[in-house]
Amino acid sequence: MKKINPIDEAQFNDYFNKIDGDLPKNYFDFFNDIIEKAKNFALGPYLWFISNSTELKTERTSENIEQFTPFKKEDWIDSDIEFFMNLFHPQDRAYLMASFVFSANLRLQFLKEGKTDITFNHYVRMINRNGVYRWILLQSPLQITHDDEIKASIVFIYDLSHFIIQNLPLLSIMDLTNNEVQYFRHIDQHLHKIDVDKPSITKREKDVLKLMAQGFNSPEIAEKLFLSYHTVENHKRNLRKKTNTKTSAELIAFTMNHSLLVL
Repeated sequence: MKKINPIDEAQFNDYFNKIDGDLPKNYFDFFNDIIEKAKNFALGPYLWFISNSTELKTERTSENIEQFTPFKKEDWIDSDIEFFMNLFHPQDRAYLMASFVFSANLRLQFLKEGKTDITFNHYVRMINRNGVYRWILLQSPLQITHDDEIKASIVFIYDLSHFIIQNLPLLSIMDLTNNEVQYFRHIDQHLHKIDVDKPSITKREKDVLKLMAQGFNSPEIAEKLFLSYHTVENHKRNLRKKTNTKTSAELIAFTMNHSLLVL
């Protein structure tokens, strides 16, 4: 497959300006289930917003959005694409815009082929409320589509500033149907395709993994889950074995890249 090449704002706006049509007034209900599930499977702190692609504006956001960005909730409502893109590091914007367009086209292609178990993970530097850029994970797990166009979408943004991880890809695409992951690197934009068997994670291991991702250590996890310290350490050891990782940081990196806590 070809690599993603950066695009400029004119090309980006050109793509999304083609989308038109009306959405039902209660279309927000379409996203309710995914918002509820996010509370149980969140990979660390997160915010969300719902974008209307036919109007090219943000229409709803999570209540905590101003905790993670320099703007208040009212600034977000009715904001446009330029407002959103300006939140990202100037060096990353051209690549992020390209990955959005690429992902939108690829998602529609997958839907035509009957593939629905696809996850798109975008990694990029985004400004926080203190004016500092930090790594975030952006996912848009659910869209309203019609006539081969994405009419509306919900976007989740996870704060990765508490992770010690380097060299994140710009984009990873997980096709769980074919056990395949494709990586688009942030620096050289080379595509790396690997086959992966998504490890089977038990409910208790997922509980431990979620708390690890939120920054809790073994004694704290043991207390929260009413387990012994040694049991928690055994779960961590099993998780590292299943994911072929050696450290907790590598385990969390694997978790993000392979969406072990997918929405």
